[in-house]
Amino acid sequence: MLKMKQRQVPLVLRQEEALLRRLPYQHFKRKEIEDSIGKRWAGYRGEQALDYHLDLLPYHQFRILHDVRLRTLHKNFQIDTLILTPQVGFILEVKNIAGTLHLENESGQFLRTHNGVKARYPNPLSQVKRQRELLKIWLHLRGIYAYPIHCHVVISNPETLLEFENEFSIPITTLTETVDRLKEFVDRYKSRETFNVNAIAQSLISEDVPYHPNILSSYSVTSSQVLKGVMCIKCKEYSMFRVRQSWECSSCNNRSRKAHQLSLADYFLLFGSTLTNRKCREFLGYSSPGAVSKMLSRMELSYTGATNTRTYMMPDNIEKWLHP
Repeated sequence: MLKMKQRQVPLVLRQEEALLRRLPYQHFKRKEIEDSIGKRWAGYRGEQALDYHLDLLPYHQFRILHDVRLRTLHKNFQIDTLILTPQVGFILEVKNIAGTLHLENESGQFLRTHNGVKARYPNPLSQVKRQRELLKIWLHLRGIYAYPIHCHVVISNPETLLEFENEFSIPITTLTETVDRLKEFVDRYKSRETFNVNAIAQSLISEDVPYHPNILSSYSVTSSQVLKGVMCIKCKEYSMFRVRQSWECSSCNNRSRKAHQLSLADYFLLFGSTLTNRKCREFLGYSSPGAVSKMLSRMELSYTGATNTRTYMMPDNIEKWLHP
């Protein structure tokens, strides 16, 4: 199996973490953000558990793409895990839900009972059906008409109980069952027409539209409510000041040469994908244009414009800045 688009921590999750870091402890939105972060991490860990099992598949002709977000017919849609083989494709939707799951019919309510509490979740079968319909349209618009696509809903929590009275057209399976089903489908389609899956995968990657929401607007938080400054990794206070080419915390005396990296990551995550020298100084609380210019140049960011009007771009991999 060849992974042509790797799975990464969702950008919106990193945005929520940055927002939580930058909100005062008494802010009334913190609990809502904390709950969302917990759910997103659970979902991501469920997807990682699926990846472990998919790695056990022996098929070299598989092409796998994670977190593909496309646009067709003026609609955006995202597929968490897409597997392509020369004969058939698979959309896998992972749900990391604890408890007992119940679904009466394909269009009915998807219910979870956990610790005596019953809750309703969005129907995952309807979700993957919509993804399949939009992906087929996307393929048709590019001249690919007969490529079969099957959907699977994968329950990643090994302790979850599945109580379904009926068989569905779209399987809802555990991790190990999913791998067995994939093998069955591959064997069933091995004598069918073949497609150039490398070309399809490259087209998907080239037209991927990453999701970068306005996280402040999503939570109705104003920019004036966001804490500015450089956070001390040791005491978590925004109390670091610049001393030569290092940062020192006025609260605990901790020193760091890279403390500004997390702050700049927070800026990009919260305020958009571009940064100027002036905006950097305002956010870090550092007044020297020349020193900030040198600092940014050492970070090897892409930019446009001359020295005095330079605009810096958000790096493709912001993860490296989140752990200075």
